[in-house]
Amino acid sequence: MLKVGLIGAGAIGNTHLLGFENNNKCQIVAIASRTEEHAKAVAEKFQIAKIYIGDNWEEMLRKEDLDIVSICTPNYLHAPMILEAIENNIHILCEKPICISREELIKVENRLKNKKVIFFTAFQKRYISIFPLIKEIIKNNILGKIILTRYLLTHYGPYKSWKASSNEKWFFDTKKAGGGVLLDLGVHCIDLLRYLIDDYVKVNGFNFNTSCINLTYEDNCNVIFQFKNDALGIISVSWCNVPSEIIEIFGTQGSLKIDLFAKKLFSFTPKKLKNNPLIKSAIKSKMSRDVPHHSLINHFITCILKKKQENPNFEDGKKAVEFVLNAYSLKY
Repeated sequence: MLKVGLIGAGAIGNTHLLGFENNNKCQIVAIASRTEEHAKAVAEKFQIAKIYIGDNWEEMLRKEDLDIVSICTPNYLHAPMILEAIENNIHILCEKPICISREELIKVENRLKNKKVIFFTAFQKRYISIFPLIKEIIKNNILGKIILTRYLLTHYGPYKSWKASSNEKWFFDTKKAGGGVLLDLGVHCIDLLRYLIDDYVKVNGFNFNTSCINLTYEDNCNVIFQFKNDALGIISVSWCNVPSEIIEIFGTQGSLKIDLFAKKLFSFTPKKLKNNPLIKSAIKSKMSRDVPHHSLINHFITCILKKKQENPNFEDGKKAVEFVLNAYSLKY
């Protein structure tokens, strides 16, 4: 039985805990939280024996003989917690973004070398049921050569789209968040496009504004970039709009559209593609009731038991952060 410790008792921490609780290969043995009230409530809900309050997460990692740590804290805490977990040979599941600077990425990468630690970045969108189908459509050249992609991801912004679980509104603190909407939502967009299509090679353009939230970083932005296979990409993210998530992929022989908030999840052109078995499967696809985070956790646990690192790994988390940092470097 794998022993699990979790850091961060907020909303996403609860989602992780439910995933671990539903997997019979592991047991949640400890939780660390800055807020005593949250820690006690979560400990009672999930029957967790050990609680660490305030900055005592380090003590939990050193004392509890954990197999797994799940990191669900504000962005600026991810790197130091990852580094401490590596030192204690604990397998790591970390929420995005895994780091907020190139220096942190280098430190983590160097520390992971020659360690047998399984590292997963929490890119749960890969586990939404339609996306493996889309990946197969692209892989089998049903759309021909991919030439252009567009990804739109928006919501009302932090603390409007969800209720804050603490009084510390760290999303709007530049030192703690590390960036704006691109670091929050854009990392998901680029990871999913890397998973579906190919790696990116160059960020060509970045424009942004702050139109609805008073902060240093962007609350709306567009990024133009290029994939390794020469396809072009556009990512648009916003904290100032109604919730929406639309991905469009254009090829020389056809195109497709996934709208995760629409009644009709999948559409395509031209009509002659409708007889293709993969297209037929995508047409029938509906949003699953399975929680993507839980599918991610099940995969993570399977990898630990098999002692085999799979994706989404550290490199995937690193690539996503570097994409954002490359875009930010074009601000001036």
